Amino acid sequence: MDTITREEFTDRLVRLCVNSGLRGVPRKARDRHILSKGITLTLDLKAEYTEEEVNQELKTWLTEVGGTLRRLSHVRLRRLLIDEEYLGRSKDGSRYWVALGSRNHPAFEPAVQDIDVSELLRTGREEAERRKQMYQQKQMES
Repeated sequence: MDTITREEFTDRLVRLCVNSGLRGVPRKARDRHILSKGITLTLDLKAEYTEEEVNQELKTWLTEVGGTLRRLSHVRLRRLLIDEEYLGRSKDGSRYWVALGSRNHPAFEPAVQDIDVSELLRTGREEAERRKQMYQQKQMES
């Protein structure tokens, strides 16, 4: 897999979370990696979480950040993060942590790590709303 650039990451994450109306987990592996990375960028890399804490973080992400992905459950997102090896989990399921890498992950440009995902998606939603209003205005003028 080619390296995912900052530009590709931001573009695809906005499309997935704001513009796509995605009802489930993305089918394309590259999009699943971008979504998974986007979620884990909102978590504390040094923290260990209980299942309840991970669930709460994912619920918050879906409500405040995830945009159109609210149709996904926090349980499905947790399973995605574990399956794609973005979250580690103890054998007994009592502890979770952000996995710092896997041979199954594509390479991400280092600049991706510095992206404020909440701000990126907020701005994406504002831009989508602005475009929608412009379109509606144009339709009314026609």
